[in-house]
Amino acid sequence: MLVQPTRTRRERDYPETLAATLNGQYPRNSLGRLAGIPHDRPSFHVQGFCNPSRETRDAAVKEFLSELRRLTDQWIASGREQLKSIGEQPWSRNVLWVSDDYEESIDRTQQKFLSRNPPPILPYSDGRLAIASHLWLPLPLAWPFPEPKLEDTLARARDLAIYEFQQFLGSDCPQRLFRCDKCNKYFVLLRKPREVIQRGAFCKQCKGAGRVKGIQEKREAQNEEMWNVAAKAWSEWTTRKRIDQKAWVVQAVSEQCGVVKQRKWVSRNLAEILARVEA
Repeated sequence: MLVQPTRTRRERDYPETLAATLNGQYPRNSLGRLAGIPHDRPSFHVQGFCNPSRETRDAAVKEFLSELRRLTDQWIASGREQLKSIGEQPWSRNVLWVSDDYEESIDRTQQKFLSRNPPPILPYSDGRLAIASHLWLPLPLAWPFPEPKLEDTLARARDLAIYEFQQFLGSDCPQRLFRCDKCNKYFVLLRKPREVIQRGAFCKQCKGAGRVKGIQEKREAQNEEMWNVAAKAWSEWTTRKRIDQKAWVVQAVSEQCGVVKQRKWVSRNLAEILARVEA
């Protein structure tokens, strides 16, 4: 039987760790380390090794973050786009989902990664087998001289991003990670969501935007209803009615929509009403 090793604290808290990484909150050297570039050493004059160039470090970090964000955005979108008419459902996220924007599933990306980097398997004393994650894709302690080809360095950075994302998927509750619909920063909820998210996901700093969006949507829905009722009433009015046309429309809107409106509301919205009558 194949077993996973006991999770470390970093793996248990990985949604928070990943959000900080995606938001670029770690120092450049730390991000470089995650992308496979070792830290500089001030007096590093060992034969066959050197300090990596800044251009190499920056390119590797950019490639690492780009791949990591792509996978994360696809993971989040899989819970949004499948049942978009209902709302976002984080518990429906899955690695098999594809779309026009994401033609390759995360599962397929993982399979290709595993074919390039088969995991090391070690036996326990009782005969069980475990993935030796500490030996999988080891990070270099020193940078070789001459430097590797840039395309090889970038390919390694992409593989390290996939590996980091796999650690995230294996962590506690990857459904807690979101991307703010206003500021685009990644954030983590304290608990796994149990209800459908109707009007977008917002971080603490942008929660007010969610409330404003809800008010705007409610107002727009109410306007739609009133315009449709007004258009129907306008079409049904005849000279045989005991009141004039605008008063007839006001009466219908007030009764059917549960609001109190005056003749001036009809005057202000007459163009919209007539457009719907025409339609």
